[in-house]
Amino acid sequence: MPTYSHSRLSTFEQCPKKYWFGYIEKVEVEQGTSIEAFMGSLVHEALEKLYKDLQFLKSCTVQEIVDFYNGRWEKEYDPDAVYIVRTEYKEENYRRMGERFIRDYYARHQPFTQAKTIGLETQWMAPIDDAGEYQMHIRIDRLALDGETFEIHDYKTSNTLPTQDKADTDRQLALYAYGLKRKFPWAKRIRLIWHYLAFDKDIESERSDEQLELLKAEIMRVIRQVESTTEFEPRQSPLCNWCEFQRLCPLWKHKFATDALPPEEFRKEDGVKLVNEFARLKEQERDVAIKIEEATQRLVAFAKQQGIQNVFGSGRRAAIRTYPKLSFPKKEDPRRAEFFRTMKVVGLWDQLAVPDVYELAKMLNEGQVHDDVKRLLEPFIEKGTTTRIYINSY
Repeated sequence: MPTYSHSRLSTFEQCPKKYWFGYIEKVEVEQGTSIEAFMGSLVHEALEKLYKDLQFLKSCTVQEIVDFYNGRWEKEYDPDAVYIVRTEYKEENYRRMGERFIRDYYARHQPFTQAKTIGLETQWMAPIDDAGEYQMHIRIDRLALDGETFEIHDYKTSNTLPTQDKADTDRQLALYAYGLKRKFPWAKRIRLIWHYLAFDKDIESERSDEQLELLKAEIMRVIRQVESTTEFEPRQSPLCNWCEFQRLCPLWKHKFATDALPPEEFRKEDGVKLVNEFARLKEQERDVAIKIEEATQRLVAFAKQQGIQNVFGSGRRAAIRTYPKLSFPKKEDPRRAEFFRTMKVVGLWDQLAVPDVYELAKMLNEGQVHDDVKRLLEPFIEKGTTTRIYINSY
């Protein structure tokens, strides 16, 4: 029976190649844990201890919880296994951040009697489809019950605070709410609560039954996309710096191979030489294009000033011709919808309008078209490849 999780599906959406490395090939790498993940894990453990002790009628002071956190840090922190991407900050900066998160949370929520804890770091499976063919992992930091209202609590240690709109469309906790409904069909109300510890702020949201049904359809769409994918292409983003498979990725492995070379060998490496030569030619091309544009403007201005249309040089002639140019509302123009309506009214729409095949190709390549629609379009699609080279800094 296929099993999925929010993190698994998010990995595919973030980068299909990372999904391929982690979930299909199951590549084992020696890279350690990021300092952010290490700190976040220990903060979670400390808050889990807080509520677990309360279940056994043991009330811990904030200092006891902080001491537990610092004790775990001292015991488990290994500079050879925990890496820091932002090298301007040290291990101590992150340790003190985690300690502050715990103290702020404790002060905000004591005496912790707002709701009864019924689950900590839950580990259960819930069917995502009606037939029960696909199962989803439901991993809740803290599940509580306030009267007849369930509360799904999630601790966040990131330095990014989302908007309310973002929380209202968040998939992870909504997925947990769907799983909770399958486990407890009598559940009427479920509150989703994020604790953004870096900001000492809680954000709440809820989902209707209709929204959860739409979520189920969306999850199944992503699952179908995963299972129909045959080419797991890499997708570059700022998250690449935290990817454990970066050394193996076709986007980055040449960088790691050349970084290990001495300076003289680096300059002689074939790929390095080819890129440097290509970049030099592209820079010359840009310089020439700028000079051509500047020369064009000067030539046009000269012809206009002299009242002539042909300008003669040494065996060459420049013909200056001006033609009318028309433009119409672009996508972002608020007049675009009215422009289209007018085209239909005057009978020009069917005569002139054509599909944006470039946008359609992009939608198909990115999996934005439903499989049923894709099958209908399949007879009209000619598949091939095109190659372009872009030069940019990294």
